[in-house]
Amino acid sequence: GILRYINLAIRSMEQGNVDKPKQYLFQCRQGLMRMVQIVSELLEFSRSAYVPLEHGRVEPIIEEAVKTMEARAQGCDVRMVLNCAGNTPPVKTSNLFQVFCNLIKNALDSMPDGGQLYISTDVTQNNQIMIEFRDTGTGFDPNHSEAIFEPFFSTKHKGKGTGLGLAICRDIIERHNGRITAENAPDGGAVFRVYLPITEQDK
Repeated sequence: GILRYINLAIRSMEQGNVDKPKQYLFQCRQGLMRMVQIVSELLEFSRSAYVPLEHGRVEPIIEEAVKTMEARAQGCDVRMVLNCAGNTPPVKTSNLFQVFCNLIKNALDSMPDGGQLYISTDVTQNNQIMIEFRDTGTGFDPNHSEAIFEPFFSTKHKGKGTGLGLAICRDIIERHNGRITAENAPDGGAVFRVYLPITEQDK
């Protein structure tokens, strides 16, 4: 697409048309910015495979992610509500900041006209830490509950997403021996849950 617009711009300039090339160059810029976004996320996807695992508690990481995304949330008129269980046992935490930021970003994208994002933590009966992200957005097609975690699958409008964010999240979480699930809330919006195991070493 970029090459096509460049050729059109050259042809227009050769014909003495000075208005069209500006439009074509704008389209080129849009395409290049999208390429930058895709390559950046691909680099994140590959880099995350080589980060050594660290141990810690999830609450400070969640708070840091919320603080990082706060300005974006305010711009979307979204209120983020934290309800953390407290001093939960430590888990493997490497790259969890990236996971939480991606999940918050996805939730904000689903609420362009405002809403609420509830983030909570809990300790499950089967020795796991559960982190829940519940939004009041548009939700997603239930048939896509597994496909949304596949690389390059996106439910967003064309040009609005790369389809890599959730794939990166799942890759990181699975290397922590955890899992991530997605479902629509009965009263609207989507619910993403991250489950991280508390191992004997972590206790």
